Amino acid sequence: MPTSRRGAPPASQDLRIALRTLLKRRLFASAGVLTVGLGIAASVTVYSVVDAVLLEPLPYADPGRLVTVWEHNIPRGAATNEVSPANFFVWREQEGVFQDIAAVVEWSTSVTGGGEPERVGSVYATGAFFRLLGASPHLGRLYDEGDDVEGGPRVVVLSHGFFQRRFGGDPAVIGTTIALDGVAHEVIGVLPPDFDFAPDASVNSIGTRDVWRPPQFGGQARQSPGRFLQVVARLAPGVTLEAAQARMDALAARLREEHPDRQADWGVNIVPLHEQVVGGVRQALLVIFGAVGFVLLIACANVANLLLARATDREQEMAVRAALGAGRARIARQLMAESLVLAGAGGVLGVVFSWWAVDALLALGPAIPRIGAIAVDGRVLAFALALTALTGVLFGLAPALRLSRPELRSALGERGRGARREGRRLRSALVVGEVALSLVLLVGAGLLVRSFAGLLATGPGFATERLLVASVEASAPREERAQFFQALVERTAALRGVEAAAAITFPPLASSGSATYIWANDRPVPPPGELPIADLRWVHRDYFRTLGIPVLQGRVFDEGDRQDAPLRVVVSRTLAQQFWPDEDPVGKTISVQWLDVMVAEIIGVVGDLRYRGPHEEPRAMIYWDHRQFHPFTQMSLVVRSAGGDPLALVPAVRAELREIDPDLPLYNVTTMNALLADSVARTRFAMLALGGFAVVALLLAAIGIYGVMAYAVGRRTHEIGVRIALGARGADIAGMVLREAFALVGVALALGLAGALALARLLEGLVYGVGTSDPVTLVGVSVLLALAAFIAAWIPARRASRVAPVVAMRAE
Repeated sequence: MPTSRRGAPPASQDLRIALRTLLKRRLFASAGVLTVGLGIAASVTVYSVVDAVLLEPLPYADPGRLVTVWEHNIPRGAATNEVSPANFFVWREQEGVFQDIAAVVEWSTSVTGGGEPERVGSVYATGAFFRLLGASPHLGRLYDEGDDVEGGPRVVVLSHGFFQRRFGGDPAVIGTTIALDGVAHEVIGVLPPDFDFAPDASVNSIGTRDVWRPPQFGGQARQSPGRFLQVVARLAPGVTLEAAQARMDALAARLREEHPDRQADWGVNIVPLHEQVVGGVRQALLVIFGAVGFVLLIACANVANLLLARATDREQEMAVRAALGAGRARIARQLMAESLVLAGAGGVLGVVFSWWAVDALLALGPAIPRIGAIAVDGRVLAFALALTALTGVLFGLAPALRLSRPELRSALGERGRGARREGRRLRSALVVGEVALSLVLLVGAGLLVRSFAGLLATGPGFATERLLVASVEASAPREERAQFFQALVERTAALRGVEAAAAITFPPLASSGSATYIWANDRPVPPPGELPIADLRWVHRDYFRTLGIPVLQGRVFDEGDRQDAPLRVVVSRTLAQQFWPDEDPVGKTISVQWLDVMVAEIIGVVGDLRYRGPHEEPRAMIYWDHRQFHPFTQMSLVVRSAGGDPLALVPAVRAELREIDPDLPLYNVTTMNALLADSVARTRFAMLALGGFAVVALLLAAIGIYGVMAYAVGRRTHEIGVRIALGARGADIAGMVLREAFALVGVALALGLAGALALARLLEGLVYGVGTSDPVTLVGVSVLLALAAFIAAWIPARRASRVAPVVAMRAE
């Protein structure tokens, strides 16, 4: 036998013996490998997401110094509000804070000529943007500050994907021109395939970034107080985030004094760019990662229970080895080798499963930033290797210590009942731990399910079924836009299969919107810094009927609310309650600060909508008839079908638009149900992930209970036979087994509830409309777990009640 220098067999021999031992017990080994494989697969899959989203640096030059700079809307508590051009240019003049600073906003534009008009994603980014991020061109050059001047040449940089799709990857595109919204732009460069930046500031976006161009702000635009930009900056060398925030706070205070009319309610907030990109999903991903860790621990406990049960049967074998001179360390090493071989096989299986799981996750496309970076790469495989080794140690340690203890020699010639009792207590403790961890996961999943159900029950405030949503951007001059959209709505409403049609500037459940200061004219005007804010929407008069929004007081718009009529508005219930809680607001006037102060009469009050999703409270809302005042070139059609799939109406609507203007595309085509699903996507993702892991944990816990009770019944067959021979009924025997099972479950429920109450606080921010100590969830989950435990324990209990006394008394 080959040996090492110290006389001990080499590790390779331990592994060969372990492999032969496990192959002799294929059923046992298969159960262990499958259990470990599932646990590792879940862990590796979730880690691949955590690594790509939270741990991997952003793919830009020196990403740790990149920040995004927002305006802070103090009254609304909106710390990441878009930035006005006026403030951006003031910030850009500050010295010693930022090394580079740029403004960016995602837009969309129409590419016309040479075929079907196409709506593509367009990004306006100021001259320093590409240099700030460290981008290099794939072809040509990228624009800089020299191109970003008023009256400068119209230039455009193409994304690599758009370059391949629209121009077939032909390098000759450099120097040619393309028409964007009817204006010729020279193509000066193509971005590399791996470059992308998804701005949080967007107006009329379609979700892709196909063309990039400098905004070329003029003198008037530089003074615009409208807020629609995201500002990205690189901190100056040696400047910390805290120091930069202090300098910008001082600047914001100065601006509040100098411009109280537009800056009284505003501060500045600097956020690390990485936090800005991933902060919205950080909590959910960490909760899910913790949940999968619990599942892996439960899987380890199950395998440890299998090994402990098998260890009892191997006591005689280990006693013989000890009597023949094998030391404690030698026996423990051999047993750990078996555990590591088992874990290694499970790890290989888990990695294979995780490859499939990651592919399935990418196919589902959940609402996760940086989803394209998720992959089972070298870092993830290194994690899988470390986790496999740790798992083997975790579930192999207890059996190794138990079977290598010195008193094993006493097992020769007798069965060591005390040792068996000790092993039974350890297995019971493992089951208690499994059930407790399962309860924690089930409570978390239950809270998310209750929250998600509450969100769907709350809804956005209108019926989303059978509603088509599609955007159109008019090319007509301002004075002709109202007629254009009026004609498009009327043509759409007349289509076969259409129940109602209307239009709105920013549809419900979309991410964009507009808001401004307002005040009631029958009240004292609040001082700067205390002016109320309301959201604004421009609508076609049939909007409220199309969505089914109830009219609570007064009326909505009609034919008489034309461009030449006095300004009239419809307000939401929240706004009416804010100013006139005990009065009728109809007939009163409000002032709206939009470009200038506009005074409008309130003609009606309508029900509240939750424009950004069921999770947000209704906001104060003002509706204008688009014919009276229409500042935007874009509106969204909302069309309710008479029945069936609203997407079936799209060809007919496109045909009507083509009749009015053949160069205008219909874009952002979707359904209101799809927008609603997107608004709750992150909650749904967290619920499904945590719920799936909780179900796996419940099944593993039930298997653990079954295994412990079945093994206990098998070991007590002789005792059960004696009891039956002395007159015990089958029901008495079954009751005894069930009582023992529920003694374990009772302890586990107590521990699990305590842990659930402590850890459920981590879900704050993910649950809506339900407390993290919700009694309905706690009681319901406890009952569910108890029922699963009863079923798992009933099978061995029923078997024990049917033991034949004569056969049982021969068992030992």
